[in-house]
Amino acid sequence: MRLYFIQAIANIRENPLASFLVILGTALSVAMMLVLILVFQIKTSSFAPVSERHRLLYLEKIEGLDEKGNGYIGGGAMGYRIVKDCFYPMSSPEKTTAVSANTYSKRTAVSGTKTIRECDIRFVDASFWSVFDFRFINGKPFTEASFNSALPVAVISDRVAREFFGTTEIAGKTLQLDYVDYAVQGVVVSVSKAVEEAYGEIWIPYSVSRDIMTGDFVEGIGGQLQVFFLAKSPADFDKIRKETQSRIESFNSGQERYKANIWKQPINSIQRMFYFVQGDRVHGNASGMLMLAALFLLLPIFNLLGIMISQNQKRRPEIGLRKAFGATTSRIVGQRLTENFIITLMGGVIGLFLSILFFFIAKDGLLERTDVTLQPGMILKPAFFLTTLVVCMLINLLSAAIPAWKTARSQVTDSLNANI
Repeated sequence: MRLYFIQAIANIRENPLASFLVILGTALSVAMMLVLILVFQIKTSSFAPVSERHRLLYLEKIEGLDEKGNGYIGGGAMGYRIVKDCFYPMSSPEKTTAVSANTYSKRTAVSGTKTIRECDIRFVDASFWSVFDFRFINGKPFTEASFNSALPVAVISDRVAREFFGTTEIAGKTLQLDYVDYAVQGVVVSVSKAVEEAYGEIWIPYSVSRDIMTGDFVEGIGGQLQVFFLAKSPADFDKIRKETQSRIESFNSGQERYKANIWKQPINSIQRMFYFVQGDRVHGNASGMLMLAALFLLLPIFNLLGIMISQNQKRRPEIGLRKAFGATTSRIVGQRLTENFIITLMGGVIGLFLSILFFFIAKDGLLERTDVTLQPGMILKPAFFLTTLVVCMLINLLSAAIPAWKTARSQVTDSLNANI
């Protein structure tokens, strides 16, 4: 192996242009592949405050139709009535939480200071804090009693706390949202917009919102809420889906005119990334990402094949000499693959850093959000680095194995006289 490594370095020095093209092609291929992996990882993997994402099921869309197909068509958020009567009483999930489908901008200020700006407000219930694992720097979450009493309380991010108070030690102080005083219960570590199911700058009970509590339409089916179920384990997903559908059927039996439809929800985080809810079809994003992955993998392989064939032709006399001294075909192919993997791995390491750079530059467009901040836990995962190694091995195997095997199989005399 030491000799193979020395041989690989010697080949790089002997053929700097060809080696540069191999490393560059590999780096760009790995970078583009890893950008796709990063998008998938951030939307589906577990990290704070979605550390239990692998146990999470999402119910985000619903429609209500009458017998003629009229009503709340196309899917949207749910009303408080159906959430209260249908989903909160469910027994199969470990926890159930309902939150506002979107964040809302509210004028935020603190008495006695000049700082005033619009903050992103998320309306949540008390169970929200046990489904998502926010890290509290100061204070604690608001309680079920506070939620049921519709008390004006809030949990705020550390960024907002420092901006308005200059410190995070502010539990018990008062914050104004649209000129209404809210008592700060706790301060949490800021959440990235990439975690769209939990993101907010300030979290308050949705029980204080008249629009959410009384703004239902289509007989309580349509509204402003979405529901998340925390399963005891992923093995309970089917049980939760069956109970959800059973609850919907029971709810519909008491409806006067409109019937609720949730298609095949609730769905997990992977389905959520690719799922086209209306019609129960896999969204085009899945096939699109697979096509891009195949393109980023195969294009450099075809380009590298030509370089590999050319390099193997130049080394045929060396290979013929080795065969004359008893080297087997498998040994020669193994050497070429090892040497090429060292070069490919160099490209992979460069591609790893390029992928993170590209992702930081294009993160808002890739994640379909604005002003997205990224945290180390989202990116620096063992699976991410393992993927880099696997992609390098694939590129090496597919681009070098055939030329190496073909050259190693040639006759000794033909190999020795290849350059004559």
